[in-house]
Amino acid sequence: MQRVAVTGVSGYIGAQLMARLAAHPSVEAIIGVDARPPRQSPPKLTFVRHDITKPFDGLFAQHRVDAAVHLAFVVAPTRREAWAARINVDGTRHFLRACGQGNLGYLLYLGSTSVYGAHADNPVPLTEDAPLRPNPRFQYARDKATTERLFDEYAKSHPNSKVTVLRGAPVMGPGGAKAIGAKVFQPVMVRMLGRNPPVQFLHEDDLIAILVMLLEREAPGTYNVAADGTVPYSRVAKMAKRPMIALPKSLLGGVMDLAWKLRLQQQSNSAGLDYIAYPWVASNEKLKQATGFRYRYTTEQTIESFLRQAKR
Repeated sequence: MQRVAVTGVSGYIGAQLMARLAAHPSVEAIIGVDARPPRQSPPKLTFVRHDITKPFDGLFAQHRVDAAVHLAFVVAPTRREAWAARINVDGTRHFLRACGQGNLGYLLYLGSTSVYGAHADNPVPLTEDAPLRPNPRFQYARDKATTERLFDEYAKSHPNSKVTVLRGAPVMGPGGAKAIGAKVFQPVMVRMLGRNPPVQFLHEDDLIAILVMLLEREAPGTYNVAADGTVPYSRVAKMAKRPMIALPKSLLGGVMDLAWKLRLQQQSNSAGLDYIAYPWVASNEKLKQATGFRYRYTTEQTIESFLRQAKR
């Protein structure tokens, strides 16, 4: 994997991946693409400051990139949905165009298990053969499903390239204060009345290990990546020592939407409420069987590692 490009190199996962690649003996150069510079700049890094909503034609060809990892994505809910779609969807198109121009041998994309959607009739667990049914009002999941299809189209039209799509559970860990998984931990946590679904996370260290392993092996395909085990949603609140109240969906959704509209809270509108009402647990067996990878952290241990750091 001599010359590796990483979009979103300054983000939560991108920065950790860059550090691991900088220490990897098989990496000659890292081409980091982001709208803002990373906090660290190892000698192997060539940083390219670029707004991914704009094309970056010829960039990967110019830097003789062998493999590329696409991480740039708007994770947090936003009122600027059109702006987020330009980054998420248009940015992915620009990435794939640059990959095609550079004749890259390997592409790696970090998608999300949220593409399965949170539905009452979901099997537990969901395998990679399950249909993509993102809840339509939840932009993050909707855009992840759209961009995953773009990668599928690219793989079909570029048979000489290997393409891997990872469907990742929400990531958490010691460095994840700004991760989407951490948004669960509010001063007062809420759940749907009569609902207590199993939840699943992915430790940041396991994710970085998987990304590096796949860059080494160039194993094409679509894989769920999620920690072993689940915990009931109510237990997350107990682990965090936070009070939890149960409210009817109509009441909870109405309050969230009103507070979001009036800018009384910045967390989210009600679009993602189904994701704390219904199960969307993914099987991680396919990756294990294909690569022999074993997760270091269970879902419960992942939560504990985040909470230990948060207390500090």
